[in-house]
Amino acid sequence: MKGISNIGIVGAGKVGASLGAYLLGKGVAVKGFFDVSKEQALSAAERTQTRCYASLQELLAETEAVLIAVPDDLIAGVWEQCRRFPIVGKCFFHCSGVLGSDVFSGHAEAGVHVGSLHPVCAVSSRESQAVFSGKFFVLEGDQTGLEMLKSLMMTTGNDYRVIPTEQKTKYHAAAVASSNLFCALADLAEGWMRDCGFDQQATHELLAPLMLGNMEHIAKQGVVNALTGPVERNDAGTVAKHLAVLDGNDRELYRLLSLRLVEVAQQKHPDRDFTNLLNVLMQ
Repeated sequence: MKGISNIGIVGAGKVGASLGAYLLGKGVAVKGFFDVSKEQALSAAERTQTRCYASLQELLAETEAVLIAVPDDLIAGVWEQCRRFPIVGKCFFHCSGVLGSDVFSGHAEAGVHVGSLHPVCAVSSRESQAVFSGKFFVLEGDQTGLEMLKSLMMTTGNDYRVIPTEQKTKYHAAAVASSNLFCALADLAEGWMRDCGFDQQATHELLAPLMLGNMEHIAKQGVVNALTGPVERNDAGTVAKHLAVLDGNDRELYRLLSLRLVEVAQQKHPDRDFTNLLNVLMQ
């Protein structure tokens, strides 16, 4: 398995600075940082006692592997800048969750190997290196790129999963659905509770234990076994009453999510007839 002898990081924002510090702390030879904001690059370099590169060309000249940790819509542009310099034999990676290594257009012709590594966690600041400890990374790339990334994970001790490049965007949608979209559901529920006369604090105190308890059950038992409520009970009357007091997007969200829950409930109760409930939800 081909390892990484050294790595340079382009982008010294939250992910770049934190991941660079984490890799260095795990024994990875991080050479230093380049960023269009020299202040950010200098700050990251000083914290890690590595080099602050004055230009992208200087970083490329001194590194075997390059980790591009810039916002998603800038990755392709940074790659095109890299192609202006001697890069044959190098490896290029990025940290985007939604983009695959195919963002490195023409990499084979350029004589380089590519991949991506996405940590399955939220990075809240430029000093969040501790958040990567024990977290999963999702990897994809060409054969050599994947070999290098796997070697990197062996060095850090992080578990990882490899997915096909073409599935990267759907993977990220799943990650967003399991985290960020829950915020939308929580806001929806809290809004309905406030409609009933509860103030914000009381609403939060009432619903937070329900949300936490449900997530704990899902984490421990899986979605199917954790499912409770009117859909799981096949209670078409209660669901119809809920739909009657909702309108617009709120009603449609409730209806569509409940239709998905019927699929889950059918897995839990394969002998149960959900026809009446489905008729209610299809109206």
